[in-house]
Amino acid sequence: MNRLPIRRATLGVISLVALTACGGDADESPQTVALQFAAKVGDEPFACATTFEGLGTTKSTANPLDFRMYVHDVRLVRADGAEVPLALEQDERWQRDNIAFLDFEDGTATCTTGSPETRTEIVGDVAPGEYVGVAFDVGLPPELNHLDAATAPAPLNIPGMWWSWKGGYKFVRLELRTTANPTYFFHLGSTSCEGTVKDGFSCAASNHAKIRLDGFDPTSKTIVFDVASFYAGSDLDLQIDPMTDSISGCMSFSGDPECPPVFEALGLPFEGQASGSGKQTAFRVE
Repeated sequence: MNRLPIRRATLGVISLVALTACGGDADESPQTVALQFAAKVGDEPFACATTFEGLGTTKSTANPLDFRMYVHDVRLVRADGAEVPLALEQDERWQRDNIAFLDFEDGTATCTTGSPETRTEIVGDVAPGEYVGVAFDVGLPPELNHLDAATAPAPLNIPGMWWSWKGGYKFVRLELRTTANPTYFFHLGSTSCEGTVKDGFSCAASNHAKIRLDGFDPTSKTIVFDVASFYAGSDLDLQIDPMTDSISGCMSFSGDPECPPVFEALGLPFEGQASGSGKQTAFRVE
């Protein structure tokens, strides 16, 4: 992991606490904060060398294969509900413009498609003050979603996150080996897209998950993605019918029968149809 941003962020967090205690307001200089993220499976840390039990509707046993995601437009939320943008540190590796890349796998054990480096924080500047929540979008802005990964700048140059058959990026790549499936996929991305990389695209389903979490203090709390909660309504051992469903898991395309429960866990409508409460259950604050 890039250590410099962490050291800078730590100083920023201390400064933010001091300014808040002294009544700092939005007219003062922005302060650097580091938002901490974590992946868990229930209460257990997500780890490539760990076997997890009791997942999904069939209580499947699973091993991690991959887990990475893009987020953008990160905001901190004040007590009055106002959302204050986080100006991301432009490290040109994990963060660029208003996008950030998170990587929860370390390339060990069963995570053979990943890399040794992980990234579990987002670093940026924000107006000083007291914050009680956080908001962000899972995915990429439309103008950055259809670049050529072979020539795009980091963090948009990661081949494993390029959805070549859709001409865009995988916003989330989460893959497990389950009791009955050697790979159970979740690839989130924009679908029903028309166009070319050169001329641009238009997508009928942008599939941006808009996440807002209360009870978040950027100086002490962690944003957790819970794989167990995410898959609570999914049959991870479902055997596909090759005539109607060619891949185990959800690839976000129309008609994919494994998509509704995981879209619901992200608070996303699937094929334009909202289900359940419309509230996401995958992310929480600890």
